[in-house]
Amino acid sequence: AASAATAVATHCDLAVVGAGAGGAYAAWRAAASGRRTCVFEMASRPGGRIHSLRRQGPQADLVVEAGAYRFAPKPVVDHFKNTTWRIDTPLTAAIVKELGLHTAVYNPDPKDWDHGMHKLVDAGGQDIGYLTLVETMLERAEASGAAVRYTAKVVGLASTAENGGPVTLRLQTGEEVLVNAVILNLPQSPAIELLRRSSGAIASRFPKPLYDPVAFPIMKLYVHYDDAWWRNDLGLVAGSFHNTEPQAVKNDHTPGIPTELPAPLQGQYHDGDIRCDLPGGKCRGYLQAFYGGDNAQAVGGVDGAIKFYSPFMDPVSTDSVQQIGNSQPHHRVLLEDLHAALLSLHKSALDAVNATAKVKAMRPTGAVLSIWSQGVQGIHAGCHTPKRNMTGAPAIPGMLSKEALEPLPGLPIFVANEAFGPMMCFAEGSLAMAEAALQKLNVTLPPSGWLSKELVASLLDPEMAKGRPPMDPFLLSPGSLVRQQSQSTLGVVV
Repeated sequence: AASAATAVATHCDLAVVGAGAGGAYAAWRAAASGRRTCVFEMASRPGGRIHSLRRQGPQADLVVEAGAYRFAPKPVVDHFKNTTWRIDTPLTAAIVKELGLHTAVYNPDPKDWDHGMHKLVDAGGQDIGYLTLVETMLERAEASGAAVRYTAKVVGLASTAENGGPVTLRLQTGEEVLVNAVILNLPQSPAIELLRRSSGAIASRFPKPLYDPVAFPIMKLYVHYDDAWWRNDLGLVAGSFHNTEPQAVKNDHTPGIPTELPAPLQGQYHDGDIRCDLPGGKCRGYLQAFYGGDNAQAVGGVDGAIKFYSPFMDPVSTDSVQQIGNSQPHHRVLLEDLHAALLSLHKSALDAVNATAKVKAMRPTGAVLSIWSQGVQGIHAGCHTPKRNMTGAPAIPGMLSKEALEPLPGLPIFVANEAFGPMMCFAEGSLAMAEAALQKLNVTLPPSGWLSKELVASLLDPEMAKGRPPMDPFLLSPGSLVRQQSQSTLGVVV
């Protein structure tokens, strides 16, 4: 990984603010082409919303994906009623191949749409963390001479020229760095805040495209058991699940307000790092208990999940993650509530195999709660999507990307982030905008040919982006045009 102690020259050809996927990619490509490249990351780690937690669980050998986690090596197409949507991440797939990273199928069930999605694994097929993608790009960048600094927050930009000319970066330490061009690999709120705090010609203009997206929170919750009973006793290795509000609850409640109990569940059996190395081939590991936003994805699901779990988080932090253990009373209560909710949801299936009493006596050894929201400094969101147009129709992916790429026309300041990208909620959007910025800066394509002119030309093309969903399909709420069409063995339609 890049070193936090790397010294940065007083002048750079290109400054990259943010070491997320787009920033790491821009640094790698620019440095490899011979540009003096400097990367400034405010956090102590790279990745942004790609946040792989390694050495998790009691044996410190598991990975928890607290943020982004999968991509499509080939277009994934699904049909629902009169609508067809497509997830394609061609640049991500090309990068993964060029870097020689190993991948595996994300969902082993070929009947589910996300069977076509892949995750990163090691040579032995074990989860290695999606963060490996960002780390490897940064390693390549440094090998080509890029300078990478962590805990280096850029608090302002300055330009005396109305058009062109160098830009001065002002760091929180008071240090100033002169650069020929800047790529802001920042989500919407941090990008807007940085430009507001800038000076000179930068401060005198309104970057309208940056105000177009709307941000929304996302939560992921993983629960660890020493005995992965959903696999060991019920044979559940794939598919989704959710619980519902109690039957006695009236439907005239205020939308978005959760019930006191049960703890909201909306997870996937195939998402959670597992090791089946116990006697008899039994498994241990993590179960994804929840992935979604504040509105239930499934009809009848428990609403207001983020509101339910937020009190167990630190309200303002530089990290989205809260480790849940048994040492603090509020954490113990949360683990009890989660276990009770999981037991209740699976009771019929457990009864059928005479395992209810055994599982009821178990307790989770811990959990990982990750909420990407306004409270996460430097991020302030889970995902973004553009506002609808004046007719009420959804925005066409790619249109905003072209406008936001150069939010201050004439100045050498570019933006590359999922918030404005042509593939919402996926790193592909950030990568595509980063490559488009590099093309504006006349960075040549790699001589090896792994990145084709045709792919580069298509990245921000609205025609190529048509049919893409407005967000990760698993986050879409009831009534949306797309939903996951599978059925778990518990008879819960998801």
